[in-house]
Amino acid sequence: MLLVVFTFALTETSRTPRLAAGRERYAFTLLEILLVLVILAAMIGLGMPAIFNALKGHRLKVSAERVQTEFMRARVDAMESGRIRMFRYQPDTGNFTVAPFLQSSDELENNLAGTSQGVGVSNLVLESAEQEKVSKTLEEGIVFLSNDVETDMRSYTLAQEQGGDLTVSGWSTPILFYPDGTTSNALLYLKSDGGTITSIKLRGLTGVARIVEPELANAGE
Repeated sequence: MLLVVFTFALTETSRTPRLAAGRERYAFTLLEILLVLVILAAMIGLGMPAIFNALKGHRLKVSAERVQTEFMRARVDAMESGRIRMFRYQPDTGNFTVAPFLQSSDELENNLAGTSQGVGVSNLVLESAEQEKVSKTLEEGIVFLSNDVETDMRSYTLAQEQGGDLTVSGWSTPILFYPDGTTSNALLYLKSDGGTITSIKLRGLTGVARIVEPELANAGE
């Protein structure tokens, strides 16, 4: 295609009468304009992959920061409300939720407070939890790859209360945030559609979440 364009440009230039000696030229020839356009197109073509990669990297960074923020918010909500908060996501998607963790003590509290009327207790608790539930999505093209959540004595006890398992079909193992400010020890991975991976590391004792490179996370940094 470029060869055809150049051939046409050279033909048109050869047909253009030469300027008289001593006359100044105030316009570009067709060939010169085409050369500039071809160079610009080549430069743009070479730069586009870098631009797209930078955009994907930015989306991955923004998504990781969003998860980090939700971790901090869940921890604060758990401390202020006195109820456990739970973070979970749908694998291979960008969907995640933060919601109160329901347990038998929630119904007991309703009974003691006089808000229970027997049959309506469970519905009341569920409605309250649903109102506090937050559902969000990562940046376009960013998905949850996997997570590694450490099981401690508290999460084990909660699992036994729930019948031995905290997982729900189609959702990840939950990351728990306790009212005393501690959390689950967890490592969560995000992936862009370009294949780049980053991770968020959550320290259970302090509740601090950090965005780290996967290699550093695995090395225990």
